[in-house]
Amino acid sequence: MPRRSDSRSRMIYAAAELFRERGYHATAFSDVIQASGAPRGSTYFHFPGGKQQLACEAVALAGDEIEQMVATAAASCGDPGSLVRALGDMVAARLEGSGYRSGCAIATMVLELAPQSEELSSQFENVFGRWRQALVRRFEIWGITPGRATDLAELVMSVFEGALVVSRAARRIDSFRTATEALAEFIGHEPRLPAGSSRAARTGRAGS
Repeated sequence: MPRRSDSRSRMIYAAAELFRERGYHATAFSDVIQASGAPRGSTYFHFPGGKQQLACEAVALAGDEIEQMVATAAASCGDPGSLVRALGDMVAARLEGSGYRSGCAIATMVLELAPQSEELSSQFENVFGRWRQALVRRFEIWGITPGRATDLAELVMSVFEGALVVSRAARRIDSFRTATEALAEFIGHEPRLPAGSSRAARTGRAGS
């Protein structure tokens, strides 16, 4: 979290969490002020573009968070299947710890706003693109061919998003863990290039 004196950053962090849990329309500026402890008068000083500007900042923060999650999970893994399990554990812990209120960082906003806001739709696409590329880089380092790495990254994103919705609705983590484990098993058996192959070596150097 940012320093107590950094009211703008605190407002973005607070908004990101509120949007994740409640959605865009159910979150007012007053909720963000209360959650962040920022001065009430700072709202339009920091965000002259209003609530939509704050939402764009929160979505960008979600992209940072997702990239960091992939990097953190990959640091303790040595293959694609274990990466999926590690990411699944991180997401499951957050979902359970929030009382099933906090799922994907942007899913609630996407469902609300993607059809109406061209600016935010572009931001959402950017976040999913960052998630996809973070996974693709790791999969390629571990020997999965580039085209297939992209396909598998899309699969991971889709399974995680769908399973999160089911588990949030049921208020049980079972569905998410079952889906994650099946996905990890599937990806764990994906053919990979030998570690010493020229393509794997090139990809490893590029992603290190």
